[in-house]
This record gives sequence, C-alpha cells and structure tokens, in this order.
Amino acid sequence: MRASTGAYRHIVAAGVGALLVLALLAFPLDLGPRATSQVVSERAHARIEAITPATDVAPPLARIVFVDGRRAGQQADAQVEGPSGQLQLPDYRPGDDVVAAIDPQPDGTESVAVIDRWRLPLLEGLVGAFAIVIIVVAGWRGLRSLVSLALTLVLTMQLLIPLLLSGWSPVGLAVGFGILVTIATLLLTQGLSRATIAAILGTAIGLAITGVLAVVITTIARFTIAQGSEQVVSLQQLAGDRIDLSGLLLAAVIFGGLGVLNDVAVSQAVTVEELHDLDPRLSRRQLYGRTMRVGVAHLGATINTLVFAYLGTALPLLVLLALQIQNFSVTLSEEVISVEVVRTVVGSIGILSAVPFATAIAAWLIPAGSGA
Repeated sequence: MRASTGAYRHIVAAGVGALLVLALLAFPLDLGPRATSQVVSERAHARIEAITPATDVAPPLARIVFVDGRRAGQQADAQVEGPSGQLQLPDYRPGDDVVAAIDPQPDGTESVAVIDRWRLPLLEGLVGAFAIVIIVVAGWRGLRSLVSLALTLVLTMQLLIPLLLSGWSPVGLAVGFGILVTIATLLLTQGLSRATIAAILGTAIGLAITGVLAVVITTIARFTIAQGSEQVVSLQQLAGDRIDLSGLLLAAVIFGGLGVLNDVAVSQAVTVEELHDLDPRLSRRQLYGRTMRVGVAHLGATINTLVFAYLGTALPLLVLLALQIQNFSVTLSEEVISVEVVRTVVGSIGILSAVPFATAIAAWLIPAGSGA
C-alpha cells in the first residue's frame, strides 16, 4: 500500500510539472521588449548539394538547399566559412547537413554562408540517452528530476531572458529567479516537507549573500563593464544601454553556484531529518552539531566541484596565458584572470554560508518535545 501511494505521489508530481512546462510552451509569457528594427543574422538548416574548392583568388563556394522552415526547398549559393569565424574550414562534402547564415545587405539582397555542421540529431540522441540513464538509475525520482530540469529551462527562456532584455536588474533577477527555481524544483523532486522548506530557506540565504558579495567585491575591484568577456562586448553592440551588462556578469556569478547551493542545502536538511528519525531523543543542538560535522566533510569536495567547474570554462584561457606569462602575480591582477578568481571565491562563500543556515533551520523545524 505504501509503495503504491509513493508511486502515485511521484506520478502526480511529475504530471503537474509536465503540465506546467507544456502550458508555458503553449502560452508563452509576453514579458520581453517589442521587436526592434535592428536586423540580425538569420540561421537555417540546409544541405550541401555541391561544393566548389577554394582557389588562390576565391574562397570555396557551396550550392545548398534549405531543408525546413519558411525557406524549405529553396536553393542558394553560399560562401563557406569556419565555425565562429575560424580560418580553418571543415571538410564539407555534398550531402552534409549544415547551418546556413542569411544576412541582409544594404542594397536589399541577401548574402548566404555555410557556417557550421548541423548537429541537432546528435544532441537529441545524447539528451535522450541522458534521460534514459536518469530514469533507469533513479526511477520515479529521476523522472521528476527531468521534469524539474525542463521547467527550469523553460522558465529561463520564458521569464528570465525576457525580463533581462526589458532592463530589469540582473542581480535582483538572479536572486529572485534562483529562489523561484529552487522552490519549484525542490517541490517537484523532494515534495513538500520540513527538509524541503529548510533547503529552500538555506538556499535563499546563500543566494542573497552571494549577490551582496558579488556587488561589493566587483565595485571595489573596479572592473570594466565587459569584465574580460568578449561576449559582453558583442552584447553591448547589440543591446546598447538596455541591459546592465556589469550586473549581467554578477548574475552569472550567482547562477554559477545555484546548483551546488541546492545540493548542499538539501543534503544538510535531509541529514537532520535522518538523524532525527534514527534517534528522536537528540536535541536540536545535537542535531545541528552532528549534521554540521557531515556538512563540513562534504564541503571539501563541494568547493572542489565549484572550482573545477569554473576552471573547466576558463581552461583554454589559462593555457593561452601560460604561454605568455612572465610575471604571474602581475598577470593575476589583470581583469580577465581576477574576474574568474572573484567568481570562484564569491560563489564558494555563498555555498559555505548556506550550510550552517540550512542546518540550523532544519533543526529548528523539528517539533518541540521530540528531544529538542
């Protein structure tokens, strides 16, 4: 009976989450700015029918046919370019599916270029394999986690990005959106319980501390708006003053630690509950002390996880700098490196602060009279 009740709860939770995702996709929120007259490059799925090799005086040319979308069936002659503007060109052949860029010209014509390979089927298969592995390993809870992930992605595209483009404060949005996503995902994956409430409150406190520290430290460091990011420079050209670009990078710092924040907050809250179930005679102080010992042991690996996550994204930059560094201490002071240090340290402090708060809240929520 208990097993069937548990399965029913999993089905209801996953169903509610899936319906919410479908509702957001079917009825998107109209929160972003109205379309501007600025023309941007169009991307389309195409297939190469023929290709002309490059010569000393001319780049390679391809004859392509558009596969889907409003241009489906149309043919065009396209220049062949490397991904992200690279000089080295992929070995394209007739029959290859590719991504084509269509750019309007001042005279009213359009220029077409092959800019990369079409990889969507591969990515769809990879995501499908990921979903299967999660369900096989974690069962119903894995299914709820997948629904939670889908809800997070949909909310990001339907809520967060439009509000950022509308000029809302990126830092305030990061904290508020992080709390919203935490509430939604933890309720979907963990259900409503004392541990869930404690994890949500602990995460909220950690996010708030991360946001405040990010603002204070970056102000003292006097970083430029770009903060060493080429993407921000490009975004500045497109968005102008509509987006607080320096705040956008602060928001990235907050989001960078959100997943780990959720992890440590849930772990601490659940550990309090498990210790209480094992020995209801333990007082709140004893529950806090024993759970903190578990949390401290967990923190070493957690901080390493965060550091390696940032290191992974910055590794090509670090290798490049290693080839050019003559004085490491001087190079460390440069914006492109010091920004990464600030992100890692500020994110780590937010995670560290969530551990005692989540533990204390979980212990405090234990009913009085049960050894408290």
